[in-house]
Amino acid sequence: MKKFRNDNDEDDFEDTEVKATSAKQPEKDNRRLIKIILNIILIIAIIKVGLGVFERYYFNEFYYKAPNLTGLSIEEAKKTISKSPLNIREMGEVYSDLPYGTVALQEPAEGTIVKRSRNMKVWVSKESPSVFLDDLVGMNYIEASSLLNKNGMKVGEVKKMRSDLPINQIIATSPKSGEPISRGQKFDFLISNGLE
Repeated sequence: MKKFRNDNDEDDFEDTEVKATSAKQPEKDNRRLIKIILNIILIIAIIKVGLGVFERYYFNEFYYKAPNLTGLSIEEAKKTISKSPLNIREMGEVYSDLPYGTVALQEPAEGTIVKRSRNMKVWVSKESPSVFLDDLVGMNYIEASSLLNKNGMKVGEVKKMRSDLPINQIIATSPKSGEPISRGQKFDFLISNGLE
């Protein structure tokens, strides 16, 4: 016996097919959207890594922080620099409060960002020769400070006190003048403020 399909059966079949297709469509759209987002993220990551590698290797600019060499002997400074891609260059000697033969001054300063193979210039502390100064007590403070500067000394703390001596006359110094003194040493003064 033959079965006849009527028009209503065809409509039911088409509705079922449309419903199945429409249910799969949002799933496909979601997958497509996720793929697009993942591709975009991947492309951005590749570009970022590529630019970093290009910048480093094409321009050959690796940056380093300058170490602190001050106070180290020249041998210790060379050993410290040998652990990095920087170079050391001795520039000469300077008077300093640091022990003789140690690095007294460096350029660039500690913590400065420098490029690979940069020369770290260092100046070594000179031995401070002794200087004999006349006794400064009784001199005018301005004349005495000028004499100190001329001989490589520094003016330290200056205190004033009431006295019947003329204003700015030196009452006492520390260290005492008239003895051998190292260059770069600081002098503290006690000077007269007059009777005010």
